[in-house]
This record gives sequence, structure tokens and C-alpha cells, in this order.
Amino acid sequence: MSCTRNAYLDISIDGKAVGRIVFQLFLDVAPMAAKNFLELCKGEVKIGDRQLSYKLNRFHRVIKNFMVQGGDIIFGSGENINPEEVGKGGCSIYAEKQDFENSKDGGSACFGNFKDENLEELKESFILAMANIGEKDTNSSQFFITTTATPHLNFQHSIFGRVIGGKSVVRSIEKCPTDKDGWPEVTVLIEDCGEWHEGMDIPLYNASNAPDGGDIYEEYPEDDTHFDGEDFQKAYEASNTIKESGTILFKRKDYQNAYYKYRKSLRYVNEYIPDIELDDERFLLFNKLKMKLYLNLSFVLFILSRHDESITYANYLIEMEGVTSLDKAKAYYRRGNCYLVKKRLEDALQDYKNCKEYNPNDEVVTKRILEIESKLEEKLEKTKKSISKFFQ
Repeated sequence: MSCTRNAYLDISIDGKAVGRIVFQLFLDVAPMAAKNFLELCKGEVKIGDRQLSYKLNRFHRVIKNFMVQGGDIIFGSGENINPEEVGKGGCSIYAEKQDFENSKDGGSACFGNFKDENLEELKESFILAMANIGEKDTNSSQFFITTTATPHLNFQHSIFGRVIGGKSVVRSIEKCPTDKDGWPEVTVLIEDCGEWHEGMDIPLYNASNAPDGGDIYEEYPEDDTHFDGEDFQKAYEASNTIKESGTILFKRKDYQNAYYKYRKSLRYVNEYIPDIELDDERFLLFNKLKMKLYLNLSFVLFILSRHDESITYANYLIEMEGVTSLDKAKAYYRRGNCYLVKKRLEDALQDYKNCKEYNPNDEVVTKRILEIESKLEEKLEKTKKSISKFFQ
């Protein structure tokens, strides 16, 4: 048997598909835990009348800058879930039928507990480990994924895998709003799961992992390991590559994924742009890229009919220093287009006039100004006629 196998979880948040998390499982150093997780993903093990599976199980504990936890297949799967119970149960593939028969109301609801393995340091994000009840050898089905180093848990949990795909899906779970105890305020559900083989897809629905243009980078810059974050030139090149990937998708009219790429590029810019005092040359490069991204985001969001967001990014550019006249004209034009769609004619007219000021030779803008002035005059005449009726 291979020392590693891979498994996947398909995740939805609040009823919307988010994407797939792929795990590499360490069968060599944690054979019991790794096999247990894999079989629960495959869902083929049955004990008595109980089908053991992570499918339709909830992530029930989410703590930002710590971990996300799921796997209570006793209390955390199916409908009519009681939040007070979830997290108190679990069942491994090593359970036996009599374990359920011998259980008592109010007693332990963790069945098939198995021995600890590979109790090592939890020194980074995206480690897959078994949850337990704080005692030795109390592993069942609950697991957690670290979202940062967690040294206070070192040598206390069986480490049996790591995330190798879909890291941004883990981050999406981590960002979910929760109550004070970490219970997600929206349902975080394992819609499907199974064994993952090389060549299978790793779908992503709230971002784009398309490799077009050479984008090999993680969705969130803090999770990427392709370059040293202190190397501003490499960071700039990565940010620009991601932006160009978005432009390729935009030219294909894949506007939603182009938006995702531009948004991702902006994350990298905001993460790595140096202080001007530290590296003025690369500060200017990053700043120029940020201007392009604001314009691109405003444009693609307009196409996607997300006009308020389009206005927001146009505002960001307009408020920046050092913007060229042509780029400022574009920002006013795009914001004006949004106002026009929203029937805010006076605001649209003012923006088109501002655009004309920065780009006086644009005949399209001149035409827009005349059209809106005509509409406003018609509107004024209608208002006058309506008012005059009250005095007849």
C-alpha cells in the first residue's frame, strides 16, 4: 500500500457551493487515523444499520486564526441538528455494533475510539489532525484543520494529513461569522466527499484557480510559498501575473473569473506593497498596478451589473494621488455609467463632465452629456406641467 492516499471534501457555506478541499493522508506515520478519515470520506463502511460517512456533516467549530473543526457524525449530520449536542459525538470505522448497544443515555457518544499516532508539533497552517476529548487515545471521527501554527496543542493530537488543494476553501470557512463559542452562524456543510486521485478536478466557486497566464499562486498571499515575501520584485511579478491572468479571462468574456483574478491580484498588492521610504521604486510599481486593478475591477463589476461595487472601486481610484488624467477620466466615466444605470441622472451628468475635463477630446462623452442634458430638460418640463395642473 502507498504511504499516502488523498481524500476530498466538497464544501458549501450557507447553501452555496464554495469548493473542494484535497488532503494528503499520512498512512505511514498515522495509519489508523488516515485510514479512518479516508473510509469516512468514501462512506462505504456500515456498522449495524449505521452508514458511516462525512457526507452532509457540518463544520461545528470555527475559530479565526486557530482552526476549523468538523466530523461529529453522531450529532452533526443530517437535519434537525441541536447545536448543544454537536461536538460531543463521533464514530470511527473501528467501532463495533455492541458499542452502540451498550451506550447509555447521557454517557459517551464517541464510539470506536482508537490510539493516538504521530503526536507532533502543529507548527503551520493546513495540518489535518484528530480532535479528541482531552484524554489519551480518544480519537473517533472529529477532525480539525489548522489555520495557523498552534503550539499550545503540540504533541496532543494525532497528525495524519495536510491540505494540498483548496486552501482558499479552508480560509472561506475560517472567515464565517460565528457566535462566541465558534458555532458558525451559517451552515458549513460537507456536501460530498471521497477518495481523490491525480487528474481529478479541484473545483472552486468563489475564486478562480485557472492557471491561465502562469498564475500558480494561492488565493491568499499569506498561504503562498512560491516566493519570499521580503522580495518585493518577486512579489510584484506575482501580483502582475495574477492581474494578467484576469485580463486573459476578461478577453474571453469570462467576466466572473476575471473579477476573481483582479480581486486576488489586489490582495497581493495590498499585502506586499512596500513603504515608499523603504523601496520607492517598487512602491511606485505596486501603486501603478493598484490603479490598473481599481479600473479593471470597476469595469468588470459594471459588466456583471454589480454597480454599487463598481462605483466603490472607481471612487478608490479617484481618491488616489498621482493618477494620470486619462485614468481619472476612465474612472469618472465608469462611475457615471453606473449612475446612469441607477437613473441618478444628475450624478451621471456631473461625472461625465468631470471625465470631459480630464479627456476633452472624447466625443463619446460629449454625446453622453448632451443625451443626459436632454433627458433632464424633458424631466423638468414634465414636472412643470404636473405642477401647473394644480393651479388650473
